Amino acid sequence: MQPPPFSSRSARAISPGEILFFFILLLFLIVVCVWPIFTWRLHHFSTWGPDAVHSYPVRDHSGDTVYLTPALGKLYVSLPWLWGAFLAGTVLTGLLGTKKPGGQK
Repeated sequence: MQPPPFSSRSARAISPGEILFFFILLLFLIVVCVWPIFTWRLHHFSTWGPDAVHSYPVRDHSGDTVYLTPALGKLYVSLPWLWGAFLAGTVLTGLLGTKKPGGQK
């Protein structure tokens, strides 16, 4: 028996679309891993009352308001948007990478 012929795909390098897919997938996985940890440790970085450093109000998971530094507060508030954007980007770049070059079937 002869082994099956190798496809031409194995001989060429990774495409720019695949690089973009893996980069967006990496960003998505980073957000997916950071978000629960940051939510779990939110009170480590926050105070119950505003002060000179902690001036950004955020509602925690129990409904109370805590205060973070402006940079961490904006990051925390943007995590759901980042999650959704990177998920959509991963799906879109994955779908774009499945097309064969030149319209081949």
